[in-house]
Formats: sequence, structure tokens, C-alpha cells
Amino acid sequence: MARFVDRVSEMGTLEQEYRRDGSSFVVVYGRRRVGKTTLINEFCRGKSALYYLATEESEAQNRMAFRDMVADYLGNPLMPQVAFGRWEPLFEMLVAEGQSSEKLVLVIDEFQYLGKANEAFPSIFQRVWDTILSRHNVMVILCGSLVTLMSSQVLDYESPLYGRRTAQIHMRALPFSYYHEFFKKKSRRELVEFYSVTGGIPKYIELFEDDADIYRAISRNILNPDSFLFDE
Repeated sequence: MARFVDRVSEMGTLEQEYRRDGSSFVVVYGRRRVGKTTLINEFCRGKSALYYLATEESEAQNRMAFRDMVADYLGNPLMPQVAFGRWEPLFEMLVAEGQSSEKLVLVIDEFQYLGKANEAFPSIFQRVWDTILSRHNVMVILCGSLVTLMSSQVLDYESPLYGRRTAQIHMRALPFSYYHEFFKKKSRRELVEFYSVTGGIPKYIELFEDDADIYRAISRNILNPDSFLFDE
């Protein structure tokens, strides 16, 4: 987004968890394009943070990519040469070598992909949290877009991770009251028109923000077969 607007409550929750003594465990979830990653990136600005974006690849490929991220964070050039067959040693190295007086923020985005690659991963991460991360000055943020999977893997009573989180944030669409921040020269009627089309979704607002005319914006961003919104 061109600007970071609203999300005062969500940012306040993250800052409160960051200031918590010891470890904290936050779950951020919501539909795609609603601004979860933007919120997290804004929160991590100026903090000691490691951000990992999971993919729909195999668990081994994700573990290898995470290893490389940890190696880069630690400044360890030898680490990428080691084949890690388990997740635990990676997290142990991260907290052992990367800890300082400042709290470490560990973000795993699209967490649900790891659970899709290995149904046992939520229980693996439970063990990682219980035996490693929870004992250090670490703030874990698990983020996901597939709400059903995030619920079953992290939030539901049956999930191995149930009861571990210290906070959860359900990201929702931006309210209409903030539209004047994006479309400063629009009348209330025009704001309603833009809201009716974009529905408070930050990514959609970003696409429409530079258009002076709502109908031209619709033609360019929705009716155009080359626009990603054409099939969205």
C-alpha cells in the first residue's frame, strides 16, 4: 500500500505482546489481500526480526529455505552447507546464536502451507515452542490467509497448538470511515462508490487509488482481462 492506514488496534496488540516479559505467541489471520503482511512488516520496522514466508513446496524444501534465512540472519556462511533433517536444531541455533537483550520477532507467514506439506507440522511446532522458543525472549507471529486451515492447525481446540497463543488478531477489511485517507479529494458519494467496489480490501484500494474516475478505474482494474481482478 502507498500508506499504512488504520490498524491502530492491531498494531497496539502487537506492541503489547512485544513488551510482554519473556516469550509471546501471536496468531494473525484473515483473507488474502487484507493487509496482514503489511501490518507485520510495519510492526517489525526497527526491531530484530526474522521473517519467513512458507511456500507450497515440500516440507524439506521449506526447511532448507528456512535454514538459509536463519543462516543469513546469524551471519553464518557455513550453515547452508548443513542438511538439517529436523526443525528443532534450526530453532535452537536461532535462539542460541541470535539472542541479545532485544526481543527477537520470529514471523512465519502462510504457516498453513507447512501443515499442508506435513500434517504433523503443528505438533512439531508445538514441541519447538514448548521446549525451545517459549523459554527465550522471543515473540512468535504465525500468519495465514487460509482461514479454515489456520483454524484447524492453530486455533481450534483439537489443534496441538491450542492454548499456546497469547494473542490473536483477525484481520478484517478497512471500514468506510478511513476512505478519505486514500481518496482525499472525493465527495462522500464518490467515496461510497469506491467503497462499494473495493470493499475495504487494502490491495484493491491501492489499485484504485490513482484513478480520478470510478468508471475508468473499474474498466482498467476489473473489466480488463489482463488485470488480476478480472478473475479474482
